Amino acid sequence: MKYTILILFLCFLGCNNTQRQETIDSIMQSSYQKGIFNGNVLITRNDSILYQKSFGYADGSEKTELSKKSIFCIGSAAKEFFAVSIMMLIEKGELRMDDKLSKFSLELPTWSEKVTIKHLLNYTSGLPIIDYETAENEQDMLEDLQQLPNLLFEPGTDFNYNNNSIFLQKKLLNLLRTKHFKSL
Repeated sequence: MKYTILILFLCFLGCNNTQRQETIDSIMQSSYQKGIFNGNVLITRNDSILYQKSFGYADGSEKTELSKKSIFCIGSAAKEFFAVSIMMLIEKGELRMDDKLSKFSLELPTWSEKVTIKHLLNYTSGLPIIDYETAENEQDMLEDLQQLPNLLFEPGTDFNYNNNSIFLQKKLLNLLRTKHFKSL
């Protein structure tokens, strides 16, 4: 894979647009045929599309071919975006790592007075895993957390990776985006 990246980099240095497109297409076709790539490729520079092509199928059944309009569930990849967004707000001074969840209008129980943004980012909040099979939407998920009487452990004393931390990170970002929060 590192050779592919090197070839693509060198191609951008010394090739014209047609050569770039041909080289990229050759590499991507080969990768697809070898079974190491299935997906959409979009390479842009400034406001121009340099290369765009779909390879393979939208799912494991291999019945639906990919297109540039195919939509993917990005799953766990979104987690890093929430964390980076929060860190950017911390850098801007709009949030602090030690801000408690109780500071925000989430109507969470008293345990929210102990849980900080840092705890959410480090998965040390003490939030338990909650079974969301019956939850139909994010409001249902929030209501489950609002009814949670206790944490698994005192925040900051242990580690428990689960999606509640990510869910609350996302809720905080939405609140900040819409400015629905208690005074900072």
